[in-house]
Amino acid sequence: MPDSVLFHSVSPIGETKADALPVKEIDSAVDFYTQVLGFTLVTQAEGKAALKRDGAVIGLAVNGEDPEQASCYFGVSDVDSLRDEIASKGIDTSEMRVDTYDGKSYRVFFAKEPYGVCFCFGQPVSE
Repeated sequence: MPDSVLFHSVSPIGETKADALPVKEIDSAVDFYTQVLGFTLVTQAEGKAALKRDGAVIGLAVNGEDPEQASCYFGVSDVDSLRDEIASKGIDTSEMRVDTYDGKSYRVFFAKEPYGVCFCFGQPVSE
């Protein structure tokens, strides 16, 4: 994925731990995050991996938790370009919408990785 879209941050949604996103198998999950979402592998050990893209650092873990129950928000620099890039990789994305959180409006879309974790990607609405 081109470096044109910066990942500024990652925030867990609900009970999700962004430093231990649940996966069933570490190698295929690392492949997805690096090849489709443009993360760089930082470290990998037995059943765990740490990845980074710009200001967003995440962890993957084979930890027995259900990936279908995990989700997180990524703050990005260009949500429209990212949506196009992810869709071009064959990942289904939601329609773009505006959500309000903590009194601020954000343009967001959702996508689900093939292993179950749901992502919300967004950026603040320009004022």
